[in-house]
Amino acid sequence: MKKNPSHLRVGVVGAGTMGQHHVRVLSQTSGIIFAGLYDSDSSRAKEICLRHGCDSFRDLEELLERIDAVTIAAPTSLHWEIGGKCLERGIHTLMEKPLAHDLPSARSLVELARRAGAVLMVGHIERYNPAIGKMMEILRSEPEDIVSIEARRLSPFDGSRCLDVDVLHDLLIHDIDLALEIADSPITKVSAVGRPLFSQRIDVAHTTIEFENRTIAVFWTAKCSPKKTRSITVCTPSRYIEADTLAHSLTVYKARDMPKMASGVCLMGDIRREDIEVLYEEPLRREIDDFVRAVREGVPPTVDGERGLAALQALDMVTRSLEENR
Repeated sequence: MKKNPSHLRVGVVGAGTMGQHHVRVLSQTSGIIFAGLYDSDSSRAKEICLRHGCDSFRDLEELLERIDAVTIAAPTSLHWEIGGKCLERGIHTLMEKPLAHDLPSARSLVELARRAGAVLMVGHIERYNPAIGKMMEILRSEPEDIVSIEARRLSPFDGSRCLDVDVLHDLLIHDIDLALEIADSPITKVSAVGRPLFSQRIDVAHTTIEFENRTIAVFWTAKCSPKKTRSITVCTPSRYIEADTLAHSLTVYKARDMPKMASGVCLMGDIRREDIEVLYEEPLRREIDDFVRAVREGVPPTVDGERGLAALQALDMVTRSLEENR
């Protein structure tokens, strides 16, 4: 993996909901040169750059000539086209999730990055949520079998964003990535049902994934809910860990007394609740810091191209199951 000089030149492609925040964070990041922003809507790009004191570009090629690294926050349907242009030039690339709109395109991007010796990172931002970070820390410091994972990711319908993808690629992909990390086991079975509601694509889905190590993960995903919800719970033989990634909170319920069937004692007792302190850091800032570190130090980011591809492969299983059940 190639390392870059200390004066790292970084650009942004895409001025949508996430792209404007990439511009904000990068314009405040020390130790880099923020080259500017490109979007096909040049007036939108100019407006954002005036707000953050950076340059906007009318032509993508012009931006690519001036950068060593890029964050791409364009619509998913354009990830392969734009990412390919960047990686062919050896430009280190942080791609907003999902990696691409389909598996062949995702595999192509991973291969382009490998050949170029460039960093390819996927922006699964929940990995950088402080509540999730603390949950992972607990699971790793006190390892137990993972019995079950339950994720709820519900949003009101917003006709202004992510209209080129369904709820699976927009929302479920986050929780698929987290479940793969937590379960740490091959998938053996997938079952999903869903339906359109306000759009021509799947707006709501219920998914179950079974893993080889017997972990069961259940996902309730919708972009048609009046209430926004972001929660994930993990159950082990002695603990129930609940993270709310909107409130950045984490609660652990732990049983001190475990059933001992051989002795005739079959009660789980002395169950205690603990609210874990979670220190807030903006997830996007942590994500971009991880990307810059990966480029500078030549080390893998938290979610590299291969991990992003694995999440898409699992999502493809969900899509096929959903189509069969429909």
